[in-house]
Order: sequence, then C-alpha cells, then structure tokens
Amino acid sequence: MAIAPVREANHKKRVARFVTGAALALLGIALAEAILFAGLRPLSPLGWPGVGVLAGAAIGGGAGLAGASLVAAGYYVVNFGHPHRFPEFYGSAGTTVSWVVALAILSAAILMVRPRLLRAAANEAELAARRRFEDALRESEARLRMERERLEAALDGSSVALWDTDLRSRRVYLSDAWSEIVGAAPGETVTTVEELEALMHPEEREMARRLSLEVMKGTRAMYAIEHRVRARNGEWKWIISRGRVTERDPASGRALRMIGTNVDITDRRRMEEAIQSAAQSDPLTGLANRATFGERLKLAAARSRRHGSRLAVLYLDIDRFKQVNDSMGHAAGDALLKDFAGRLRAVVRATDSVARFGGDEFVVLLEDLKDREAAVRVAEKILLEGRRLLRIEGRSCVATTSIGIAYGEGGVEDERMLLKRADEALYAAKAAGRDCHRVAEGS
Repeated sequence: MAIAPVREANHKKRVARFVTGAALALLGIALAEAILFAGLRPLSPLGWPGVGVLAGAAIGGGAGLAGASLVAAGYYVVNFGHPHRFPEFYGSAGTTVSWVVALAILSAAILMVRPRLLRAAANEAELAARRRFEDALRESEARLRMERERLEAALDGSSVALWDTDLRSRRVYLSDAWSEIVGAAPGETVTTVEELEALMHPEEREMARRLSLEVMKGTRAMYAIEHRVRARNGEWKWIISRGRVTERDPASGRALRMIGTNVDITDRRRMEEAIQSAAQSDPLTGLANRATFGERLKLAAARSRRHGSRLAVLYLDIDRFKQVNDSMGHAAGDALLKDFAGRLRAVVRATDSVARFGGDEFVVLLEDLKDREAAVRVAEKILLEGRRLLRIEGRSCVATTSIGIAYGEGGVEDERMLLKRADEALYAAKAAGRDCHRVAEGS
C-alpha cells in the first residue's frame, strides 16, 4: 500500500533533477550566445553548455546528466546547420569527437565520484550538526547550573525549602531549609512521598493527596495548599506548599517529576488566628463577644424555624458587681468576671453559646430544648454557682446573679426581640430582690 507513494515521490525527484540539468545546459547556451553577440567566437558549441552538462551530472546525477545532455545535443544539432558560427569546431571531425569523448569521460567520472562526495558531505553535515547540538547542550547545562546556584543562594537566606519529587521512585529531595522548618539536623533531606504524608496533619492529608493527583493528571495546573506538619519537637508547623509537574512521559503523558517549594507560615497563621479571635471574642474572659453572639443567635433562630425546635435566651448580670469593683479594685473585678465566665461554661452544654456583652452582663443561648423547664434548670444551676463562696486576692466574697429567661418556640420571632424580652425579664428578677430568675412575659 505504501509502495506507490514512494515510487511517485522518486519519480518527481528524477523529473526535478532532469529539469535542473536541462536548465544548467540552457544557462551555458545563454553564455555562449552572449559571447557570440559580443562579437567574439567561442571555440566550441559544447564549451559552456558542456559545463552545464558536468554541473547537471554533479547536482542531479544520471537524471541531471540526461537533461543537460539532451539540451546540449540540441544546441549542437542546431549549430551543425550553421557551421560558420563555430568554424574551427565543425571544420574537423576529430575536434567534435574529442569534445564529446572528453565530456563523456568527465561526466562518467563525476557520476562515479558523486555518491562518495554526497556521503562525505552528509557525514560532514551530520558531524557539524552534532557539534552544534553538543555545544548547545553544554551551554544549556552550564546555564542551568548557574541558575540553580543563584536559586539555592537566594533560598539559603530565607525560610523557603525547595523540593524535587521523582514520581517514578517516589523519592523526594529537600533543601537545607526543610531541616530548619521541622527541626531536623542540618543538611539536604532525602525522603519519600509516604514519609512526608505521615508528617502531615490528618485533617489536611486527604486534601493534599487529591490536589497532587489532579496536578499529576493535568486537570490542575499547579499544586498549592496550606497545611500543618509535625516538627521533631511535636509542634505543628504551618507551611504553604506549591509545585508543578516539570517532566512527563512523551508517550503516555504520565507525570514523572514535580518541583516546588515549602514556606514556613506558622507565625503568619498564629497572627491571623489571634486577630480573628480578638474580633470574635471578649479579650478578658475569652467568651464570645456581642457581635459573635448576634450571629450565633441569628443562625439558631433560623434552625428553630426550619426544624420547629425550642430555644431559650438567658440574660444575666452579677448582683452588686459595682460594689466589688469599688471596694476591691478593678483587678479584683476582672478576676471575678473571669471566674464567673468559667462557672457559666461549666453548667451549660458544649453546644450552647455563652457570651459577655460588656461590664458584668452575660448571655447564654440554649438550643434544642426538650421542654421549657430545661432552661429553668440551667438557670437554677447558675444561681447555685453564684452563691458559692469564692476568694479573690485573699478575700472571700459571694457574687450572686439575676437571670431573665425568654423562650423561642418553632416560630421564633425576630431574634433581637427575643434578646430584648430576656433583658426585660432580667430587670424583673432584679426588682424581685436579685439572686433569682424570671421568665419573660408571653414566653
């Protein structure tokens, strides 16, 4: 099936060589005619056309020789009818024979030498190309070594660890900075993918595997993830790891190599967590602040409406807190507030929310109550805790509390109104003599 196209291609090559030989002979004829037109008399009609014949043999081989010879023979025949143009040539038969024999011998010699010359030229071209390739390869390797040295020099002064993974052997090569991150002995680390995964925090391990697999498959351009690794001292270090596939199998497209960096961002994450915590919590007690509690109450009200569940809000403050502050000082007041916050946490469930609104005001959100008495029982526990004797800065005191309770049933009204009703119930408890609880009207 493939023979016919090959034959056709060879035929086209022969035709091209034939035409090339003919063209070279025509060029020789043109030169001869130009000389005649200038008033000069060339010795032979086969002189310049003969040069074209030899050139045709050298360039086009047998086909080129045939094309050039045909044109030269035609020129010979034409001038045979006008011998006065080349009288010396046509005046002697021996001269004609000598020219033809000489051209034939030279052409035959050229055809015999031509394959060797072509092979020599091809070999020389191949050697030259190989030298150029080797020179370019050496230059490229030298440039890569210089760039790697610059990169390593830049990384040495930073917390960036360079990693290089051979996906065929699953071996990973890490730069010196990795040892500093995990607290290992200085020096380049050689490990495996599995050993590195074992250092990852379990919560981020599966995500890292999934992202890495997507990059290797080509569905994701770059691997990038923030995750924790356990250092030698047991501490969890936060790092941001980035990388990409740098080598694939040409036939299958399978990823063979990944290169990237690990950067220690532990300090940055701690700062972010501290800022976030400060924005969401009360700095003295660590409880949720007013804004955070408002968001939690809004979400709880939405869940109550969706599931028809019951919730309650307890609004409370410490009885006669101002007297403690005035008589014992603000430091004692702060200690009392922190102690009271701890007591509140201890009597509610982990799923309940406790917040400090400021001063001595606290709020508790109870969700998914089985019955209305559940909130009352929690309030009574808080009252009992407040009656316990405690010591602050070496002095004994009792800090009772007053509590207002507002219920929200399945169709919870506006959560702000719920909070307002609990506040009104708190004032009712204070009016009743303090150290007690009251339920909001309509609850």
